Order: sequence, then structure tokens, then C-alpha cells
Amino acid sequence: MNPEADGRTFACAYCQSRVQVAVGADQIALGMAVDLSNLEDFVAKLANALSQGFADHAKIHATGREVHGIELALEPDHFALERQGKEFITRHKKVVRGIALRTATLPLDVWFQKLTEALAQHANQNSRAAWVLSQLGGGQR
Repeated sequence: MNPEADGRTFACAYCQSRVQVAVGADQIALGMAVDLSNLEDFVAKLANALSQGFADHAKIHATGREVHGIELALEPDHFALERQGKEFITRHKKVVRGIALRTATLPLDVWFQKLTEALAQHANQNSRAAWVLSQLGGGQR
């Protein structure tokens, strides 16, 4: 089996069968070249990636290049990032049938790990999301 251009699909030249392998949260984080030490760049890159690939799930609040907030709903996970002064507050909540079961304010690195896990799960169930992640570099090994 030979890998195709997206790095996630393998095809057999003999029988023409195709197999898609799962994308991991670590691959998404690596593909986004995460640098949490520069929050402004991190938030801008995250907002750009989500607005391009998950526009139907994401709301980006920005003025020019300055991002004020990000909201992302990937059922049952909802993620929010909100600027407060020079800092960012990150929240994650589980929502089932429209009811928030649990809401937690998390450190940015923990929030981002949960976000990439949810994005990976979504990409493994949605071929369009998988394609977008491959364009961002998140589906490459």
C-alpha cells in the first residue's frame, strides 16, 4: 500500500482498495507549529485555521489582526478563548442535547490539548475536516 498526497489515505496498486488512517491530536498540534510562548501569534494562527477549516463551527471575534475571542462547537465539546487585557481565558464545556453538563476554565496548554483531541476526532469522522487539516499540516506524519 502506498500513501496518497494527504498522508492519511493508502491505496493498493493491485486491487485498488483504499484505507484511511486516523489523525491524532499530536499531529494536529505539530502541524499547527504551536508556540504557546507567543500568545498573540498562537491565537492569530488558531483563529485563521479555524475560520478557514471550521467556519460552520467557529466564531472568531476580532478587530483587524487582533483576536478578541474564539468560540468553537464540535459536539459535544465547546471551546471558548476570550481576551481579558493582555491575557487569554480558555474554557471547555461538554454539551449534551443543548445542556451544558460541565464547564471548566483551563490553562491554555490543557485547553489546546483538548481542542486538538476534539479536532482529531471530528476529522476522523468527517472527510472535509480531514482535508482541511491536511492542508494545515495536521494530517501529515
